Amino acid sequence: MIDDPYTEFTRADMILRDWLALDRTVLANKRTFLAYARTSIALIALGIAFVKLIDRRFFEISGFILMGIGMVVFVIGLREFASNTVRFKRLVLKEKVLEQQILDEEREAQS
Repeated sequence: MIDDPYTEFTRADMILRDWLALDRTVLANKRTFLAYARTSIALIALGIAFVKLIDRRFFEISGFILMGIGMVVFVIGLREFASNTVRFKRLVLKEKVLEQQILDEEREAQS
């Protein structure tokens, strides 16, 4: 996966649509994390229900397994969210640096 997909374009080549795509990607990252969280809560709740409500050994074991899987799903979602957020922050920082460079060049040209 490319860490910075915008390296092959210059700032002048980018249009508003391209930068709005980054915003949509950030929102998609948040929705994906919420889906991971929702899934993990459902797995943990189902595991607790198995353990507490059904007095069969098979369902107790299954319940503990489901609770473990739910915790693992949450950790995986959190890790993915955090790594993608770092990548997006790098892109935003790069955009701010490029914007400042353009403003500085314009000021020098006017002087």
